[in-house]
Amino acid sequence: MNRVQVDILGVLIDPVTKSEVLKIVEDRLESSSPPTYITKPYVEFLSLAKDDAALQKILNQSMLCLADGVSLQWAASYLYGKPRSRPNLFRLAWSGLVNMQKMTWRNQIIPEKMAGINLTVPILKLAEKKHYKIGVLGGPINHEMTAQSLIKRFPGLSRVESWSGYYDLSNERKLVADIASSKLDILFVAMGFPKQELFMAKYREYVGVKLMIGEGGSFDYDELGGQIRRAPAWIQKSGLEWLWRLFRQPSRIGRQLAIPKFVWAVHRQARSNWRKNT
Repeated sequence: MNRVQVDILGVLIDPVTKSEVLKIVEDRLESSSPPTYITKPYVEFLSLAKDDAALQKILNQSMLCLADGVSLQWAASYLYGKPRSRPNLFRLAWSGLVNMQKMTWRNQIIPEKMAGINLTVPILKLAEKKHYKIGVLGGPINHEMTAQSLIKRFPGLSRVESWSGYYDLSNERKLVADIASSKLDILFVAMGFPKQELFMAKYREYVGVKLMIGEGGSFDYDELGGQIRRAPAWIQKSGLEWLWRLFRQPSRIGRQLAIPKFVWAVHRQARSNWRKNT
């Protein structure tokens, strides 16, 4: 696949639409290509990966590296979008407070966000239509209930394999063997970053799965059998879903502190890019 990617803090993001991703996934599953994986990084991923060469390499070697949320859309537009001008604190603030509310500005480089469930549901519908065999590693503690919920919501999936992500490392090889024996087409790996990415990179040649997809907390949402209700559509469109999630789960405040650090790191990259190109 020819990849035209966007460099955000050293991680190469694929600026594609959901329909393009689905076509790539289907083509891959229908071919005899070697096993691979998809990653969907968000702010915390990039904040950690920019200082960790091994994690950065794992993300950059994925078949697709997709922007999980609006923060990465903002970063791409701030770094590479129009109008072009010298990066400064006024432009930084304006981009976040004003430009981000304009979809034409926000989507100009990365056309769509792939926030967990936004892409997971279409892929599950594709699997249902094409009769792909799927499995889930991780998600809520009761992984069997997750499998049952998926079958109920997507009845074309006659069977969904599932495994707990809360396993002891001493049992990891047995887990890999169990997954391999299931001969899956797609394995959704929902153990959180970076555990799920490390697992996919380490075992992609051994689990016998054509495609693994890092899912984070996708299966925690009620649309996929979890307990968390998603934000209303208008909040999702405004780019403030992260604030909705924080309001419902105040314990996430520590994770949200990564956002200002990410914003400042992107600003520094923008300044560096400007100096190199002028």
